[in-house]
Amino acid sequence: MQTTKKQKFVGYKTLIDPETGEQYPMQMNVLEERDFNFHKVWLQHLVNSLDGISNQRLRLAFWIIDHLDRENKLIMTQRAIAKESGMSYQTVSRTMRALQEGTPAFLVKINSGAYRVNPEVIWKGSYSNRMGICYEYHSEQQQGEQLK
Repeated sequence: MQTTKKQKFVGYKTLIDPETGEQYPMQMNVLEERDFNFHKVWLQHLVNSLDGISNQRLRLAFWIIDHLDRENKLIMTQRAIAKESGMSYQTVSRTMRALQEGTPAFLVKINSGAYRVNPEVIWKGSYSNRMGICYEYHSEQQQGEQLK
């Protein structure tokens, strides 16, 4: 995990020089240390989602996590995933299917070349961004269930 410092504006105050009594308007800022470049994991959901997945399949799940974009999406066909991850197409296909079946599901299929990891299971980013992606994820999940 890495941290960064961010300056946050908190308001204005008047500074009074104790020697002269002069007043100076001042902008008040706070320096906050924030963390970034990490994944937030809801362990119980992750364990439930990955229940019954073998070592090779677990390796693919972690490969997927490492290749997500800022919206928790993996834009790649299963054949491309197999080639990039160094796994067989059959393992990728079975694993992708299994990852979509957990409760809660780890993965939802958006279309034939795009998947989104459940932001309620794992997320990288801010809380407010997660809330927007949660909404999109549930919408995509409902669309997927209607297609079945």
